[in-house]
Amino acid sequence: MVGNAAGWNVEPVVNPSLREAKRRRLVRMTQEQIAGRRGPVHQIRHRDEVVSPLALERGCNGLLRRAQLAIATIVTSMVYAGDLRGAAGEPVLRQHEWEIGVALREITELLLDLASSSGGGTAGPMTTTILLSQHRAIEIARDATTARIVAIEQLAAQVAAAEAARQDWETAHRMAANNDKYLDLVARTAVDQRATVEITDLAQQAAQAAQAFRETLQRATLAAEALALPESR
Repeated sequence: MVGNAAGWNVEPVVNPSLREAKRRRLVRMTQEQIAGRRGPVHQIRHRDEVVSPLALERGCNGLLRRAQLAIATIVTSMVYAGDLRGAAGEPVLRQHEWEIGVALREITELLLDLASSSGGGTAGPMTTTILLSQHRAIEIARDATTARIVAIEQLAAQVAAAEAARQDWETAHRMAANNDKYLDLVARTAVDQRATVEITDLAQQAAQAAQAFRETLQRATLAAEALALPESR
């Protein structure tokens, strides 16, 4: 079964061997052609230059979308721009995208051919055997293309993790620049702690003095009472 798919959720894939200006023109032209239309349909024009999203059935459309998202994650990463571009340059990734798009378009066209050739009637045993083998060939091709996409997604996941680590390092480095302020705060806290100890000692001394005063006052009171004259009769 060939699922219908709107073409807007994936970008046209252009042959990376073309000049930049022509690639931009093909993308713009294809986007104008697919606006408001639904596929899949056989692509007739510019087959060696661009893969139109309208030429992909729903499942293939989704696979291309995954590849494009993964590649976008990679090439927009600062880690990739600074450290990984030499290992897998963008032209290499765009070549993968092109080959994936061409393979998915071919798979879609074979699915369309199978759907139209079967005629919707009941297939006999010999026809069924042929159809099964043809479907199996399509599944093998789809699995191989999917494996390539998964490899790109794994690279994208590693790049995303490296990008997150880079951002974490930059944030930590930026925040560490304020460490002196926090060290000053701790130093002031130490001063406060010493002051607290001093105040506590003073309070204890004041309490001891008050107690001594009360005891002295009590002794003075007793002494005064002892000196009191007896009442006359």
